[in-house]
Amino acid sequence: MNLNQLKALDALEQTGSFSGAADRLGLTQPAVSIQLRKLQEQHGVKLFWRCGRHLEFSTLGKELVLKARKILGLIDDFEESLTSAGELRNGRLTIGLSCHYLVMELLAVFMERYPGIQVKAKIGDSVNLVEDVIACRLDLAEITGVVPDDRLVNLTYSDQSIVLFVSTDHPWARRPSIEVAELKGRQMVARHAGSMTRQIFNQRLNRRDIHPQVVMELDSWEAMKEAVAAGIGFGIALEDEYVHDPRLTGVRITGLDLSARQFVVCLPEYEHLRPIQAFFDVVREIKSDRSRRFSKTAANAFPQPVERLSSPACRTAGPLTP
Repeated sequence: MNLNQLKALDALEQTGSFSGAADRLGLTQPAVSIQLRKLQEQHGVKLFWRCGRHLEFSTLGKELVLKARKILGLIDDFEESLTSAGELRNGRLTIGLSCHYLVMELLAVFMERYPGIQVKAKIGDSVNLVEDVIACRLDLAEITGVVPDDRLVNLTYSDQSIVLFVSTDHPWARRPSIEVAELKGRQMVARHAGSMTRQIFNQRLNRRDIHPQVVMELDSWEAMKEAVAAGIGFGIALEDEYVHDPRLTGVRITGLDLSARQFVVCLPEYEHLRPIQAFFDVVREIKSDRSRRFSKTAANAFPQPVERLSSPACRTAGPLTP
């Protein structure tokens, strides 16, 4: 038995003649006759017989016609699902977010363009999100880093700098900049140790043997901002992550490379999946516009850093040690 035989049986019952079935299927009449004769001969059954110019189906024939239509309907539904997924009319995309403030616009554009795709997001640390991608628990992840992860496909989303901010009552708030050495022993409000932004910051300071005093460690950016606004210590954030707050002031740090980068990553095996291709396309399309707009916003709060990610020193930097 094959699908062509099922289609021929269904068409014959619907049209009531071999010529009608042939027209419906776009075949010759002999081709339809051969298909149905083989079906009956292979199983030793009689599914229909001629009554003058008409066809009469047996009880078994009627039963099998109904089953054939169910099978053909499921196949049509299967093909439609494949087509819809390929055209992104429906489907699902799971993405991890390390700095969700930076990518909400990106997600909004993607979801508006592909409303049939259900997006499921997970917020977490860059290191853990990378492991989730490698373990196939996530399709994509937006992460913070310095160099690409050679296990993954890495699409650069934005170049960043880590910036320092303090409350408006802090002595540094009245200064245009501070030397990096001044951070030594100063009170700091920090994100948890798994934060990649904090790891990069600590790594750069360790090279200079500079160690702030972490007096409070918090899990969320919002909680950290409130603690800094209360005057407990200084805080750090990616420049695009910081949103202007009248209680806070950005201060430039001189003498230190604080560059970082945002990547969107996926497994090489997933790169050519249509939802992931579409997401990468959206990233590429809005990347330039977003960088221009957000760089202007960041410039209002923070002076430009001394060194950017494109500097030779940063390009030769080794991978982070979590």
